[in-house]
Amino acid sequence: MEPDARTFTREEAEALLPEIDRLLAEAQNLAERLRGTERQAQAEQSRARANGQVRPGAAPAVSDAERRAIGAQLSTLLERIHDMGVVLRDIRAGLIDFPSPREGRIVYLCWRRGEPFEIRWWHEIDAGFAGRRPL
Repeated sequence: MEPDARTFTREEAEALLPEIDRLLAEAQNLAERLRGTERQAQAEQSRARANGQVRPGAAPAVSDAERRAIGAQLSTLLERIHDMGVVLRDIRAGLIDFPSPREGRIVYLCWRRGEPFEIRWWHEIDAGFAGRRPL
């Protein structure tokens, strides 16, 4: 963790959950769209190689520009989440950690998208999701 990173009380973290949930939903949607365009581009390349039907200048179903635009939107959202001071652990799972002081040390308050908008779990910095404990 960065030395002057923001820390959160449970109440401060919970106040951010609706906004984080909204941003995560949008980021998850964009990440899935990006994965879909990449799968589609790979499938097009495989078909073209397999049947020898490579047409010079043929426009792909999904353009590189479209993939770059989706990637840029996703990067912007992830930066906004990071700028809030939280740690995004897993975009697919919507797993977020909030650095928080606890008994003289920093721990993570842990929340996963789909859980109620309240923080119920925490874990040591080096423990990860598997080490979550109830508050």
